[in-house]
Amino acid sequence: MKKHEEESFRDHVGNQTKEGKREWIYPKIIKGKFYESRSYFSWFLLAFFFIAPFVKINGYQLLLLNFIERKFVIFGQPFWPQDFFLFVVLTLTFLVFIVVFTVVFGRVWCGWACPQTIFMEMVFRKIENLIEGNANKQKKLDAMPWNREKIFKKGLKHSVFYTVS
Repeated sequence: MKKHEEESFRDHVGNQTKEGKREWIYPKIIKGKFYESRSYFSWFLLAFFFIAPFVKINGYQLLLLNFIERKFVIFGQPFWPQDFFLFVVLTLTFLVFIVVFTVVFGRVWCGWACPQTIFMEMVFRKIENLIEGNANKQKKLDAMPWNREKIFKKGLKHSVFYTVS
């Protein structure tokens, strides 16, 4: 093979045919002790995500970014416009921490703790598998013509997605 042919994968998106049509990806249901541990950790994080807005420290929310009233609360500590310098220093320190943490523990963050991953894999993917079935059943459902079963399953899935969102 020529070098150009070997690197042709760079010329298109991985889930796209040469004609430009989308190829759907159907992830399989994972099982194992690490996935089970990840699930428990995810339930803890989901509980934190849903409870955190109601947690108050010193009479303030855990995290509040109110740009209209120019009031910022981080871990129960309010920052006002005159505290902008402190707020910027804390924000930059936090950003540097995130970058360093991601460089050192990026795979752990992305696979176990990132809110996007938590909601996608532990909420929406589980709903999709519950309603439409595993990867093989999802392929068959997508390949079949629109009928009562397909309309019901797709409609129910998207209704539940919308409700959860």
